Amino acid sequence: MTKKWNVKLVTGLFLLAVFVLIGLFGSYIAPYPADYKVKVGYMETDNGKEFVAPPLEPSEQYLFGTDKWGKDILSLILHGAKYTVFTVLIVAAVRLFAGGIAGVFGGLAANGRKRSKHGRITLLTSIPPVIIIYFIMLGININPSLSTFSLIMIQGVLMAALGVPGVYNVVYSKTAEIKENLFIMASVTLGGNKSHILKKHILPILKGDFIILYLNETIQVLHLMGQLAIFNLFFGGTVFQPDFSTYISMTNEWSGLIGQSRAFLSYTQWILIYPLLAFMLFLFSFYLISQGLSEQSRKSHRKNTYI
Repeated sequence: MTKKWNVKLVTGLFLLAVFVLIGLFGSYIAPYPADYKVKVGYMETDNGKEFVAPPLEPSEQYLFGTDKWGKDILSLILHGAKYTVFTVLIVAAVRLFAGGIAGVFGGLAANGRKRSKHGRITLLTSIPPVIIIYFIMLGININPSLSTFSLIMIQGVLMAALGVPGVYNVVYSKTAEIKENLFIMASVTLGGNKSHILKKHILPILKGDFIILYLNETIQVLHLMGQLAIFNLFFGGTVFQPDFSTYISMTNEWSGLIGQSRAFLSYTQWILIYPLLAFMLFLFSFYLISQGLSEQSRKSHRKNTYI
């Protein structure tokens, strides 16, 4: 019997690989520089000389069209890909690493199920991270005096730190639950120390949970970036133009492109649709991988069920 492909997992991994490649090489393959603008004036067309002014509809020259400032949307998406893709991957990894280590050792130190409940962190997890980051970044993110790199580091650290308690709670509870199994108690009775239990029992069991947890954290980080963009706090800095009452992303990261273009929902929709499509496909890739791994885990569990 031929082995069936896990379509969701394969599709998700393929999409993620494509986005990572775009993040790595997007700036090099972009048709135009990030600061390129279409010049307003008369141009030769098939119909003779015509007056050209942005925004321009999608065409052979501008595949995704241009925005109202004359910037090529495809180029903006490719230049901003690295900020979106690697911010999500790195922030989620930091959350998992810090929260996972603390949760495992906290769960190992817990004595019984009662204590496992009291060891959870509840204060920070009860406040939405978007609210905390909003009030911290509001005064420094719009028309900033700090460099783009400094803003990226500050917001990245905040997004990572505020996600650690949630990861900690999940890993803490799971570790404390695993400790209650009879085979763990037997190992302790036979002289197994905490290091032995951690390496031989806890970590092998948690390995699959860590992967799913990482994918969930990437989705959470993407949601957080999108929520902040609603308030015009774009990752890497926001430029406010008072003459036009317009907020512009300094890095062209995708949630920023969506946030600055949401006014175009009712007309010249291509300005909003293409960045939104890139953002949603990136989010969808993590969802597919998570669903694919969950299905694979369920099938494996059914195959190895013992009576």
